[in-house]
Amino acid sequence: MAGENAAIWIVASGAGDGLEATASAASVDNVLLFNEISKVVGSGGANISDIDVDFRKAIPENEAVSTDNNEIQDMGIDGFDVTITAITGNTDNDATSNAVNKLSLWLQNSNGVAGYSKGRFGLRLDNAPQWNVVPTSTLGMHIRNVNFKYIGEKKDQCLVVIQLSLGGDIQTAI
Repeated sequence: MAGENAAIWIVASGAGDGLEATASAASVDNVLLFNEISKVVGSGGANISDIDVDFRKAIPENEAVSTDNNEIQDMGIDGFDVTITAITGNTDNDATSNAVNKLSLWLQNSNGVAGYSKGRFGLRLDNAPQWNVVPTSTLGMHIRNVNFKYIGEKKDQCLVVIQLSLGGDIQTAI
């Protein structure tokens, strides 16, 4: 947690808090780091090319069938999603520290764990800190989807698209 500017981490069962440092202290396999200073696309992290933030409001429309006037209503915040696109390397390394393997294992686990039922993943984006999320008992990130696109044969690199969604108390998190 030095020399990079973004991270996703998973909160282990029984963790006293949802902090990145706590997850990292428990196991290096609990944290995926992005944009290391060395800029080398290696086995333990990835370099981000894009961050997409989708902050949605619920605005249903009530159609007025007999008139040309439809009513809409602001129902508040509907959801918060972040999509991270990154490139990772050393993809033929089958170690648990490999970014592809970390994400694969995380996807196989539940998005919730005792004490963190609203989401067990944290997010740190140093260049966009207003979207950071530290998991608590009332909020946390879920990994919705991960897409792996291997870049050519023998290139040993993979484009990774990670879709995260906020569960729980959105107003407190953002």
